[in-house]
Amino acid sequence: MAGVSELIAARLRAWRVDRVFGVPGPEVDALAGVLGDERDGPEFVRARHGEPAALMACAHAKFTGRPGCCLAPAGSGALQLLSGLYDAALDRQPVLAVVGREEPGPYGGAGRHTVPVTRLFDEVSEFCASVSEPRHVPDALDRAVQAALTGRGVATLIVPRAVLEAEAAPVPPEEDRTAGAPARLRPSLLRPEERDARHAADVLNAGRRVAVVAGPGGAAASGQVAGVAQLLGAGVAKTPLARDVLPDDLPWVTGTAAPSGSTVAAALLRECDTLLLVGAEDFDGGLVPVPGPRVVTVDADAAARPALPEAAVTGRLTGEVAAALDLVLPLLHRREDLRWRTDVEQAVREWRARGRAKASLFFGGVVNPRSVVAELSARLPDRCVVVADAGSALDWWTRHLELRNGMRASLSGHLGTPGSAVPYAVAARLALPERPVVALIGDGALQTSGMNELITVRRHLERLADGPPLVFCVLNNGDMNRLTWQRRRAAGDPLLAPSAEVPEVSYTAYARLLGLPGVRCAHPGQVAAVWEGALRATGPVLLEFVVDGETPPDWAAAIGSRDAKQPSLSRIGRRTLRQRIAASVGGVFGST
Repeated sequence: MAGVSELIAARLRAWRVDRVFGVPGPEVDALAGVLGDERDGPEFVRARHGEPAALMACAHAKFTGRPGCCLAPAGSGALQLLSGLYDAALDRQPVLAVVGREEPGPYGGAGRHTVPVTRLFDEVSEFCASVSEPRHVPDALDRAVQAALTGRGVATLIVPRAVLEAEAAPVPPEEDRTAGAPARLRPSLLRPEERDARHAADVLNAGRRVAVVAGPGGAAASGQVAGVAQLLGAGVAKTPLARDVLPDDLPWVTGTAAPSGSTVAAALLRECDTLLLVGAEDFDGGLVPVPGPRVVTVDADAAARPALPEAAVTGRLTGEVAAALDLVLPLLHRREDLRWRTDVEQAVREWRARGRAKASLFFGGVVNPRSVVAELSARLPDRCVVVADAGSALDWWTRHLELRNGMRASLSGHLGTPGSAVPYAVAARLALPERPVVALIGDGALQTSGMNELITVRRHLERLADGPPLVFCVLNNGDMNRLTWQRRRAAGDPLLAPSAEVPEVSYTAYARLLGLPGVRCAHPGQVAAVWEGALRATGPVLLEFVVDGETPPDWAAAIGSRDAKQPSLSRIGRRTLRQRIAASVGGVFGST
């Protein structure tokens, strides 16, 4: 008779969970021991710490659309999962956490020193259950996976060691749900109401300056979003979690709508009179001015709605996003007056040209961090995956990375977990082995946990070595640079000394110590060649760029400027030649 652990592995396989990320421990070793490899899944991928294990599970869900899964023993192992699980919960990704439970002592328990696992995990989970008998495991596991998928969040199964090591109770055929599990990988969504579609179309048709923001919930409706934009002459922005919903080479795509996002996207939101939010569950409502535009939202369910005051919303469509837009599209009138669209496209062209000009500047022979991402962007392989960490790497990913059709991108969205890029890149490579993967990481973020997870890369080097490039790009400025610029902005002083120094480490030497290729670049003229070599190679490589920490991101570049006023679309798109030259060579702290 099979054991409970074998039964769990079989049911995970039926739910198309092909990988379990985790850390071993006595409470869960029985399950870890029966998990297979990449040929006979679910594969157990051992992380160095619980938080990266949960981040890998979250990234796996983002890149595959299937449930992610992580595993940890009781006590500190369980606590380590929580940060990564909050990443999944806040970004609404289906992740199953299997957690070991401490065995009671000879006198009935471990007393006040016991970690209250159920209470802690209940806070982050859509479903949390503790299983005390082997016969309850199959039903509890099925309910947990279904809850993660239906609620688009975390489900936790807490299982004692004795249960994982026990023989499995027979499952009656009528109660065996595994055969139909894959058919239920995506819960049925609401059908949008036709009257809501008519109302939404009326609002959109009445607008003269329409803006669209696409979020991750609109990933399956990119064609419909483009259709709306073409009919209404609208400009389109993307939320941080939706960087890959539409390619950046479309002339009316204005970049990322976020507090530190695109200047053009910010102007688009300030000046539009009608705003359509499509699956924009991670949209920051603070970007919408008050009083502001008429707002129409299209969301899969009520929980996915962006945080906006109810009074600000003129119309709502709830249900499958692509189906909702399919109802709206035939009702829209083609816009004849394209002055708004012309302003948007002109502003996008100028903004991108100005970005390229900024990326080409160097001061004192130090590498400009903008140039690192700009040179990567110019050489991105087809169908690649690019992930970004928190910190200044996120600023350059947002500003200078131009994705083409078929490329993927992701990050730790709502939580912005430092050190998330290495676990995300590992999960992306294992889930999408045929795609090149690039991770953009600051030195501060790499030191939080990324350096440890490079050991995981080393552990799987044999299977990774002959595949497409897996590039870890480290921006080494010796500072937690984004934090420094936030403090400078708050103080209104661009010369405020760096206040979050990072201990000096040779990341290239560390990679080589692990047996991974490492390349160090400290000269501006070598940036392009370093990227070309890395992207032509196979397998993992770490690139360490020693960059200028005094290069401000766009959101901080107006510190100390006499003209810190937010520019309009027409102002962005119609700068004179003299203004363009001044923006390029007039100093680091010029207007954006």
